[in-house]
Amino acid sequence: MTDENEFPAEPTEQRRRLAALLVRLRESTGQNQTDFGAEFPLAGGLSQPKVSRLERGVQLPTRAQATAWATAAGADSDGRDQLLDALEAALAESASWLDEVRHGVAAKQRRIARIERAASVVRTYSPIVPGLLQTAEYTRRLFEIQAGLQPDLFPDMSAGRAAWADRQQALYEPDGRYQFVLPYGALWWQPGPDHAPRMLAAQLRHVASLSTLDTVRLGIIPQAVPASICVAHGFTIVGQLGDDSEVEVTVDTITRELHIREPAQVSVYLRAWDLLSEGAVFGDTARDLLGDVAAQLMSS
Repeated sequence: MTDENEFPAEPTEQRRRLAALLVRLRESTGQNQTDFGAEFPLAGGLSQPKVSRLERGVQLPTRAQATAWATAAGADSDGRDQLLDALEAALAESASWLDEVRHGVAAKQRRIARIERAASVVRTYSPIVPGLLQTAEYTRRLFEIQAGLQPDLFPDMSAGRAAWADRQQALYEPDGRYQFVLPYGALWWQPGPDHAPRMLAAQLRHVASLSTLDTVRLGIIPQAVPASICVAHGFTIVGQLGDDSEVEVTVDTITRELHIREPAQVSVYLRAWDLLSEGAVFGDTARDLLGDVAAQLMSS
């Protein structure tokens, strides 16, 4: 059970309102989650875990699912429009810096871990080494940099690092599937405050080791590959394999965490992922790149 003080899976106010409305509509039918999902008026219905995720705000429904939900609950046109309006408000909302300050970076790490474990595939493009692949020293330095900019987010640095370490355990769970694409420059980015080539070399060797896990697929875009797309920020696509309607894109800015579920926008990110992956090398070739950079760092 989630502690009442823990940062919820989807903390934004509009998402909480939407989730409460979904629960109220379903309960008005007198059905539990299993029965409601089984009779859901869309092909295949909805599984009980899916109904639960929607009612907890872990995922947002599509517009078609929201319309069908209102129909299944016997809502009139006003009730249907209220639900669709709530969905649009939730789609447009983002998690603010103030929410993060209230709960701290440790709670954010726990929240991200729950979302990742609920998905069958997590795809991450990052201009630095992603959190799931970081060594403890890399993370410590990164947290210190971030704390210098936003100290209120780090009331307990050790708790944040512990939550990060717990989150990493998902890489070793057999049902997980994690895909990463990094630009070549990410291999050279060194979190301060000092020049630390040995730390970064150890980090790259750690990434190479993790890339051999059955649950991990790592791609690196070589420096000499002509760019087919310009992506100025990192992003994570969380969803279900083979079902693009079950996808959410998360983008971290300096002050906000953006959640994108609108299908047209999601499709752009899915296409961006494909283009970035097409320019990347994988497997032993990627590990060779990591080894080459690590060797250069050790000789510098």
